[in-house]
Amino acid sequence: MNFKKTPPELLNFSTLFSDYLNRDKKILDFFEHDPLQENLAQAALNHYTFRGSRSHTVQLLHDYNSPFDPPRAVLSNIDSLEDENTYAVVTGQQPVLMGGTLFTVYKTLTAIIYCSHLNRDSGKRFVPVFWMGDEDHDFDEIASVTIPSGDTSLHLEWETEQNRDQRAADILLNSEFEKLKKVIKGTLGDTDFSNALWELIDTSYSQKQTAGNAFGKLMMEMFGKHGLILAGSNHEGIKDHTRPVLQAAIQKRQEIYHSLKATSDKLEDSGYHSQVMVQESNLFRIDEDGTRYKLEFSEGMWRDDSGHMPAVSTSELIGKLEENPAQFSPNVFLRPLLQDYLLPSIAYVGGPGEVSYFAQMKDTYRVFGQSMPVIIPRFSCTLIENAVHRAMENLPFTWTEYNQRIEDLESEFVSQSDKPDIESIINEWKEDVQELTEKMKPRVGEVDPTLENSAGKASAAFFNELDKLKGKMYRSVKQQESVQLNRISKVKNALFPMGNLQEREILFIYFMNKYGISVWDDLLELLSDEKPDFHFVIEL
Repeated sequence: MNFKKTPPELLNFSTLFSDYLNRDKKILDFFEHDPLQENLAQAALNHYTFRGSRSHTVQLLHDYNSPFDPPRAVLSNIDSLEDENTYAVVTGQQPVLMGGTLFTVYKTLTAIIYCSHLNRDSGKRFVPVFWMGDEDHDFDEIASVTIPSGDTSLHLEWETEQNRDQRAADILLNSEFEKLKKVIKGTLGDTDFSNALWELIDTSYSQKQTAGNAFGKLMMEMFGKHGLILAGSNHEGIKDHTRPVLQAAIQKRQEIYHSLKATSDKLEDSGYHSQVMVQESNLFRIDEDGTRYKLEFSEGMWRDDSGHMPAVSTSELIGKLEENPAQFSPNVFLRPLLQDYLLPSIAYVGGPGEVSYFAQMKDTYRVFGQSMPVIIPRFSCTLIENAVHRAMENLPFTWTEYNQRIEDLESEFVSQSDKPDIESIINEWKEDVQELTEKMKPRVGEVDPTLENSAGKASAAFFNELDKLKGKMYRSVKQQESVQLNRISKVKNALFPMGNLQEREILFIYFMNKYGISVWDDLLELLSDEKPDFHFVIEL
């Protein structure tokens, strides 16, 4: 493996995220720390205090990790959190099928790498934690996968009759999932590494498990050896432990709303976007059947959007929380505050979207009396296989130029080929016709002045025919250049499948099937001394 770096502004990242990687002061003012500064550990620790119970946190993490059969490295890291000189570097993701897309791996590797950097630079201990987004209910995200198939990408979806509005991590893997798994296996094909991969997948994603448990088992199998601790709030003990955060979200509703709204407005005034819409409430209610309903506040009362829950006052809602905290669930703004109440989180590793919504949250942390952690951008990578690299060597485009419509790439290639310049031919022809038309208009007018406009219309009709001829000429050249145009399509699909960055679309087990289940250990070693300040283009 080797890599090259690409500036983020050459890709489809938001201005906010690109400026964050470029350390622009205008966006850094919305955060407590510059994640790419030297002496990061010292800067972060100077103002950090963990107010929770470390011993209770350790007990809860042991209980949470127990079903995933954690190795000694994980157990040791959990125990170390009882020491006041140990801190967590957290990342996370909603549990998804087969582990999900490449960015799940990149988040995890970033957390592991930063722990190594901080351990080396500070004399303290930092441990990686993966927060399972096990309360999210985005079924569409959990239930679809994209896999390279030949020169295209195959998009597959899990069809199930189960309740799609429940927490996605609670959905059971059923016979329909087994059918999908067989399709994925057939699409990936057999390699020298397939048996080891499918032994790993089948052990994790077995029928009648929940999607959350399956995802946790896979993550533990892959990254437990690096000491990766799993955590989440879909757990009775953890939910009860974080009840003060949920209660504050009810009692301080208005203060939280104003802090988020003011910061979001300031972001937009600075030329950036608000990633998440700010609303009056940041809580959900879990119904008896597992359905997750948004809690709303209006006219002095709390209701949920099911239409079934009777309106209750703030004090009544707090009573329900005290009676059964498991019925309450955080939204995207509240989740980080829960995890930082449970964990001594010195840093959080996030992708472009997460960095963007953390930019809205600086003042909200203060409402809760918490310190905003360092927000570390995850590594962003594109993996280039040998066959794709060979094809690129014979084509005239830089790798970022493949992030165009295929029609534009084809036209650009044809225009650069050694064939006659079609645009030049047609444009010259049109200029000659226009010149002749202007010359002949007065003579037409001598016959009948009202017919001069008709002469112009005649040339416009001819221009239309010339455009049709141009299309036929392009199609003819494309047929002659079909081999190269097919290569362009293949490269574009490999680098920007479905029109997106590879890391957002491709199932990461595709690369494990082709390059071995240790491929991520190789990538970890490659990036171990790097910072995630560029997009990394990695040749396999």
